[in-house]
Amino acid sequence: MKKISVLLPMLACFATISLAQTPEQTLRGTIIDADNGEPLAGASILLLKTTPPNGTSSTLSGSYVFEKLPIGRYQVQASHLGYETLTIAEVLVEAGRETVLNIQLRERPDSLQTVVVKAPSAYSASSTDLGKLTFSVEEQFRFPATNFDPARLATAYPGVTGENDGTNIISVRGNSPNAFQWRLEGVEIVNPNHTANAGTFGDRPSGAAGGVNILSAQLLGTSTLYTGAFPAQYGNSLGGIMDMYFRKGNNQRHEFIAQAGFIGIEAAAEGPIGVGPKGASSSTVGSGRSGVMDKQNPSFLVNYRYSFTGLLTGMGVDFGDEETAFQDVAFHVSLPAPLGPAPLGPSAKAGQFTVFGMGGKSYNRYLSPTDSATIDKERFNIDFESMMGALGMTHVLPIGKKNVLRTVAIGSALEHDRTADFVETGERWEDDHLRRQKLSFFSILSHKINARYRWRAGVEAVHNDDTYRSLFKNNFAYFNSGGNATGWLVQPFFEFHFHLSEKLKVVAGAHASIITTLRKEVLPEPRLSINYSLGRGNLVLAYGRLSQNLPVQVLTSSYATKYTSVPRAHHLTLGYQVALRNSMVFKAEVYEFGIFNVPVYEVGENAISTINFTDYSQTYLGPAQVNTPIRLTNAGEARSYGLDVSLQKYLTDRFFFLFAGSIYRSEYTEELESLGFIKRSPWRSTRFDGRHTLNLTAGREFAKQKNGKTILSGISSRVAWLGGFRETPIDLTASKAMGYTVFQQQFAFAEKLDDYFRIDLRLYRKWNKAGRNSMLSL
Repeated sequence: MKKISVLLPMLACFATISLAQTPEQTLRGTIIDADNGEPLAGASILLLKTTPPNGTSSTLSGSYVFEKLPIGRYQVQASHLGYETLTIAEVLVEAGRETVLNIQLRERPDSLQTVVVKAPSAYSASSTDLGKLTFSVEEQFRFPATNFDPARLATAYPGVTGENDGTNIISVRGNSPNAFQWRLEGVEIVNPNHTANAGTFGDRPSGAAGGVNILSAQLLGTSTLYTGAFPAQYGNSLGGIMDMYFRKGNNQRHEFIAQAGFIGIEAAAEGPIGVGPKGASSSTVGSGRSGVMDKQNPSFLVNYRYSFTGLLTGMGVDFGDEETAFQDVAFHVSLPAPLGPAPLGPSAKAGQFTVFGMGGKSYNRYLSPTDSATIDKERFNIDFESMMGALGMTHVLPIGKKNVLRTVAIGSALEHDRTADFVETGERWEDDHLRRQKLSFFSILSHKINARYRWRAGVEAVHNDDTYRSLFKNNFAYFNSGGNATGWLVQPFFEFHFHLSEKLKVVAGAHASIITTLRKEVLPEPRLSINYSLGRGNLVLAYGRLSQNLPVQVLTSSYATKYTSVPRAHHLTLGYQVALRNSMVFKAEVYEFGIFNVPVYEVGENAISTINFTDYSQTYLGPAQVNTPIRLTNAGEARSYGLDVSLQKYLTDRFFFLFAGSIYRSEYTEELESLGFIKRSPWRSTRFDGRHTLNLTAGREFAKQKNGKTILSGISSRVAWLGGFRETPIDLTASKAMGYTVFQQQFAFAEKLDDYFRIDLRLYRKWNKAGRNSMLSL
């Protein structure tokens, strides 16, 4: 089967071609035990609200299939004796592409409980949903103004705020975007974004954001954002974790995708390895019967993308003052354990392997409008170039009937180069270079004792090698800084799940951070979660202690009077979640987040806390004169507390909505030593203290049959009302004298920006007919 598609975020066209002759398609997948990976034979799979009722059961290998399903959206319910009943509310079946839905069920002592989700999440760390947001790729395409980016999609949910529209910099629950962490297949990686300088105050690269995610949504499976109450396996973050997973390529049929849009043009291919274009020969059955394609073929998935603006620039199109371009490539190869002898792939005893990789290059060039330079950036011609890559593999090995061992190894690296030339004189005023390398290893053993008791234990080891150098000039002199920070971050953990009764569940765990960068630190981090069932709802209380390693710019700072220790935090959350009728879920979480040991630059009689940084530009030290004494200490503290509320209706009955709101405070303080006395400043707002967020996203879909075609039309909109962030007043006289922006640090973040209001709208129309799927969207 072949597929060709074209997509524009503003004006889009899709076209798909396949061998099918009617607007029907196959829905298939496997059902396994979530704890040990064993296939569940005889599990029941039911398509809800279909006439006549449509259901099937899984084979000995856990496989199931529905063939010749009418095009549309379905609710899939999976159940098995002694296991939870899982209802997946948003499953799209469309012409030209098979839908593969793999399901994990968890054995429960209260086996009648039903769990409703919009999409199954890969390798779920815990059965509790406290502080956990799951995003499907279909949502990234359906919600307006996401740019197919999970971080931008997250801003439609409570507790997540974007810093500006030109980047995916996000603040989670009032914390600094630099506290955010990206993971791939469960393992920490370097920043996986193009143009990492996009949207930062000093136009220098942020630690965890950029203009475009390097990993295309065409390759993504489910992504999960943890806003707090991290499970024990996660560490080295104080402000949110985004964990992305590859989807597997189709292992039965070959498919090809071509996509074009304002973000970029891209081409993708997927299919089985060592199998003809029509897929493996296997015994198949129709809808509603068991016995399905038991052969598990190796598969591949590959995608290449080039930026649309870069293409137009190469054709001579003038974008004015700024020019941006990027390209990237990614792949995923799955080598599942075969059910019997096979000419390709590991033996069944060796487990299941995947190999994957991603890489990208980008640049941004800014030419100063010399006739109207009114802000600091406009005084310079700026060149920014970046590269990022990652290569890794996973291995899943069932051990007996009760254990499964999952191991991941990834090497990732990035390199950023930035120069800024002063327009009036042509002098080089800024020259920055940053290189980061991570070698990450993660292994976790899961053991199920019985339906009431299970445990997980493992270790993550990350070797960091970071180097930076920086040249900075003002009207008086040049300043040079730089350094290298190399060492290990080893994080062992243990987590025990046990049911004290059918209603009360406790998850007790321990995480440790062992740091060898510059000096050794061993930080114990206990985690605890208590879940009490209240009928259809759950009341959850969670506590965790957290820490995060420092960036190389702070670790090697020449201002440090002694080695600066890592910041640490306590996190306490109380949440309530209840599944309502018509596929609706209500969530409410109240939280308190306390950070201590925050690095602070003491500049004369003022202090500059790193808790307010979005990058590590030296311009934050703006008030310093040439001879002003500066030192770096751990004298800072910060806190955030608030309430997150959401009511979400999944896309059923051709309608969905998400109401999400937050009320929060984000504050900081520090101690200063003056004339031998230690003085603590009052608590005051951080840069990210917007106080409130309110989002309403809703959509409606219509379907009709016409001339042998299934036509789907839809409209979706998002209304956002966000509290404005904070800024520090500028000292105009000092700025002119120094030649760069100087802030009045004694009034740090005293000014609140205006509230932000925005409406986004998306319209689309899909045509599904015999062998063809096309879409037009605005």
